[in-house]
Amino acid sequence: GHQVILPTTDATLDIPILEVKETDLDEHLQQSAGHSFDLTTEIPIRATLFRLAENEHVLLLLLHHIAGDGWSMGPLAHDLTTAY
Repeated sequence: GHQVILPTTDATLDIPILEVKETDLDEHLQQSAGHSFDLTTEIPIRATLFRLAENEHVLLLLLHHIAGDGWSMGPLAHDLTTAY
């Protein structure tokens, strides 16, 4: 196997938006967090946006351990907070 680096114009990240009730959110988060990555066909990061109401959302970012470690979570959280 070998690494394939795509041009940025070809790299896409589809973020599914799922309508959920707040009472069902924990179940949906647990189910989504249980995803097993197939690194031969998937990128090692997955995002899901749960829509609870028109102006209330929860974003789940799931990273395979090859895409992030304990140190990199700090800068990632900082960048997301800044962007938000």
